[in-house]
Amino acid sequence: MYQINSKIITFIPWEKIEESARKQIENTSQVPCLFHHVAVMPDCHFGIGATVGTVLPTIGAIVPAAVGVDIGCFTGDTLVPLIDGKSYSLKELAEMDKEIIVYACTASGKVVAAKATAKITRTDAEIVKVILDDGAEIRCTLEHRFMLRDGSFVEAKDLKAGESLMPLYRETDKDGYILVQQNYSGRMQKAHWIVARSGLLGKIPRFEYERKEIANRLYNCETCGEKVKSGIGLHNNRRYSHRYNHKVVSVESIIEREDVYCLTVPEYHNFALEAGVFVHNCGMIAVKTNLKRTDLKDLSSIRKGIERRIPMSAGKFNQKLTKTADERICALKELAEGKDYTTFDKHWELSLGTLGGGNHFIEICVDEEDIVWATLHSGSRGVGNKIGNHYIKKAKALMDKLRITLPDKDLAYLPEGAKEFDDYIFDLHFAQMFALANREEMMDRVLAELSTAIFGVHTKARELEAERINCHHNFTQKEYHFDKNIWITRKGAVQAKNGMSGMIPGSMGTRSYIFSGLGNKDSFESSPHGAGRRMSRAQARKEFSIAKLDETMKGIEYRKSDVLIDEIPFAYKDIDEVMEYSKELVKVEHTLKQIINCKGD
Repeated sequence: MYQINSKIITFIPWEKIEESARKQIENTSQVPCLFHHVAVMPDCHFGIGATVGTVLPTIGAIVPAAVGVDIGCFTGDTLVPLIDGKSYSLKELAEMDKEIIVYACTASGKVVAAKATAKITRTDAEIVKVILDDGAEIRCTLEHRFMLRDGSFVEAKDLKAGESLMPLYRETDKDGYILVQQNYSGRMQKAHWIVARSGLLGKIPRFEYERKEIANRLYNCETCGEKVKSGIGLHNNRRYSHRYNHKVVSVESIIEREDVYCLTVPEYHNFALEAGVFVHNCGMIAVKTNLKRTDLKDLSSIRKGIERRIPMSAGKFNQKLTKTADERICALKELAEGKDYTTFDKHWELSLGTLGGGNHFIEICVDEEDIVWATLHSGSRGVGNKIGNHYIKKAKALMDKLRITLPDKDLAYLPEGAKEFDDYIFDLHFAQMFALANREEMMDRVLAELSTAIFGVHTKARELEAERINCHHNFTQKEYHFDKNIWITRKGAVQAKNGMSGMIPGSMGTRSYIFSGLGNKDSFESSPHGAGRRMSRAQARKEFSIAKLDETMKGIEYRKSDVLIDEIPFAYKDIDEVMEYSKELVKVEHTLKQIINCKGD
């Protein structure tokens, strides 16, 4: 760490930062809404307004550089039921640090078994309390998404009284078996059948679960008084609508702040709470597979297959949407609440599942044990870019109106309380969710291609996935640092709380890294997001040739093209040097070496 002055802390020697970027950092440190200091990552380089690789803390305002939304999570005491019949708190599951099997749910209401891992995601987070009709209280961040009865998702802060959530109903039969209601049919099904049909553990004889002697007795339904054969005293049949735990009573603000946790459920992206409702799991993507390098025979065929499935380059769109892309578009339209985002980008729907150009990439890599990983870097495509530019103009106009002079007009900000601020937060929420859906759609297609290469069919893609890591590197969220609630904008930086997983990719032809954060206080718990450019694209094209690029990419399957010369590794900072300066910020868990690279123009 290098303390430049009271308002600037860098994690790379000041003299190693190019002069134009140093000037930008100095300008950023003079923004009136700045809190404490600007933190500069080891991969920093010149950007628009602020350097790429900047962590900008502000109070009462946001600088619309490249920002997004928060990640939703739950307090550590939140209980999660596992398939073995026992329940654990999220904090306990995170401390176990091992794979678990939970209940998940498809959009149609089918309850399934799914693999998951738990992590702490934030500390001192602002939370709300969601109260259900059975009296259960769920404490979570404002933006954590709950699954509604129709399979869609709504953030906690937007839940309304009387709204029905997707329920998880469980009971025990007279023989001690756990029974789970399938919401799409209303029928009760033995939990071990659900596990077996999910293909995770095979047939399980019987869960160790205490028998209830009262299971065969008749009870009066607590709502209508009819006799029911149920130990919980409620109707099981779906024609009765008065079962409890699935309707929202209220959402209440809480003064206290707490550390929060979440599960990553790679296959279904949701899980059930002990309270009996399903919720979404948290959001570059990196997927660890169960394949070895020797399983991949024809790298050229795999690369071409990926490039057929995913449109590459800026301005390239899907000719038609896949079923999964269409489902994701429908979910985004619900999120938009009637707002028409074609006013920003008329092609935004057909852009979902497309890579883009520049430094966006899809790569197949191997780690130190020769295990295959799929990694991907992309964002919110045209709609996010148009939203950003729209509000940069709005912010500049507002600065002129308020007669506020800044060292750089691109550092214009939107103050809380202004209508433009609220509009910006709403639209950025949409853009960030689009970016997440875009990456997940593309990763599904990459895994489908690997499935085709290994099994001859694309339908076994889910069988390949062992672990999934999602992380944003251009976003803003409210966080608690240095005894204050502030806005943190990470432009070309990744959140790296203690124990949080993330990815730092190198340039094409080099290495990438999977890390766990160290929660460095002075970096506002952040890390670099990649190697960072050291020369412009125009300069790279002047200095290097396709022959030099081909030499650099020796041993890596890639599309040989003149348009990729400006992405040559020499145009970027040395990723190993970036990682050396990042030792205070992250711990390297895996080093990935590329074997296939896919890039657009």
